[in-house]
Amino acid sequence: MSFISITFGLFVFSIFVLYYAASLLRNRSAFVQQVILFIGSFVFYGFTDIRFIPFLLYIIIIAWASFFLCRNTFSFAIAIILEVLPLLFCKYSPTHLIFPLGLSFFTFQGISYTVDVYTKRFVPPRTTALGSLFDVALFIAFFPTISSGPIQRPAGLIPQFHQTHRFVYDSSVEGIILFAWGLLKKMFIADRIAIYVNYVYGSLSEQYGCALLLTAVLYSFQIYCDFSGYSDMAIGVSKVFGFELGKNFNHPYLAQSVGDFWRRWHISLSSWLRDYVYIPLGGSRVILPRIYINLMLTFLVSGIWHGSSWSFVVWGLLHGVYQCMGRATKSIQEKLRLPSVLKIFITFCLITVAWIFFRADTLQDALFIIRKIVLIPSELIHFTDLKATLGSTNAIRDMFSLFDPACGGFKGMAKILLLSGALWLIEMITAKRDGVQLFRSQKLIIRWILYLVFVLFLVYGTSDDYSGNFIYQNF
Repeated sequence: MSFISITFGLFVFSIFVLYYAASLLRNRSAFVQQVILFIGSFVFYGFTDIRFIPFLLYIIIIAWASFFLCRNTFSFAIAIILEVLPLLFCKYSPTHLIFPLGLSFFTFQGISYTVDVYTKRFVPPRTTALGSLFDVALFIAFFPTISSGPIQRPAGLIPQFHQTHRFVYDSSVEGIILFAWGLLKKMFIADRIAIYVNYVYGSLSEQYGCALLLTAVLYSFQIYCDFSGYSDMAIGVSKVFGFELGKNFNHPYLAQSVGDFWRRWHISLSSWLRDYVYIPLGGSRVILPRIYINLMLTFLVSGIWHGSSWSFVVWGLLHGVYQCMGRATKSIQEKLRLPSVLKIFITFCLITVAWIFFRADTLQDALFIIRKIVLIPSELIHFTDLKATLGSTNAIRDMFSLFDPACGGFKGMAKILLLSGALWLIEMITAKRDGVQLFRSQKLIIRWILYLVFVLFLVYGTSDDYSGNFIYQNF
């Protein structure tokens, strides 16, 4: 069930009514609310494909059983292996098996439950078999997060299930605003950029380096608006039901180093990798060469988690190299005292290069794109001849692959660039103050004007080819 559908709107409204009606009960209101969320979550997940349900139940049962059966390192390791097996078979098997929606995400949540319970970082509030099974099932299957996160920790989410959530107007309005902002980023920016990006990637051999460079930069914005848009929507829906999930993105393209970027990008995954991979390997408490190895292994895991192709492996390793180089040159960077704007620009360029490997279908395609971008100076020399043959306007269209009407031509690209610039401006404005709080602090008339502008954007400004699918649902 897509977040961007009438079906989802009706589903949320139905659960909303039942959920807050249950809060009026004198006894066991929290339990009734849990039951409503439990049923709703399985309906939500099963609506996509009923064949996915056994995979979800498998992870739930293994995580739940680990609380009772993990008494030593060997049994703990067996539990982790059992939890990872479905992901390995579905994602990396040479045969084309079914790949359940959100398998990577709810597998990581299952692992976090097993690890945190075994290491005593989390003590289950209910120790009875049935009660703990119910908690684990709701924790892993919670409908706002099951398909693409944000990845949750048991200590942060499970205790919230045991509270009676009563309707709070301010919290619900903030949730709706956050959901709307995510919807706007997805439909108004990400899906519009996707048309051009998909077109260029669909005919790489025919493209000039200029078009490929523009596509690489635009994809950085596409994946950010797509995934952060989803996260905002998931967090917003959760807030409407009284749950706090924390931030998953914090202005990542304002980062001044790659390390800073990973403290801002997909925070739930980066913190998961830090706590369950990097720190257990020794983290930064070991000698410098080991720190570098730990960083490379952590980002290798990140690359493999995203996909089985070599391009994802290189993407992960490239980020590991960035991190190692950042540490190795830290003293030099401090002496140079580069302006913040320059550091942000350099970081964005490094991240954009890495995204080429992430987006490309194969490693060969990624290397082809980079080679063509490097050869842009020679293409610019050729531009003079092209201009003499086609004229300036058509020469630019040819260089940037803007002839096809499906891409919108100059007008469509101008909208894309304007939207990307506006997004960056909004990112800077909200860098030091939460955007929702900034919006809520405006006068009533200003807020309603902004509501009207938002509605007009959705009605008249979104792409005609918008997609209800999100990029990270593929992982």
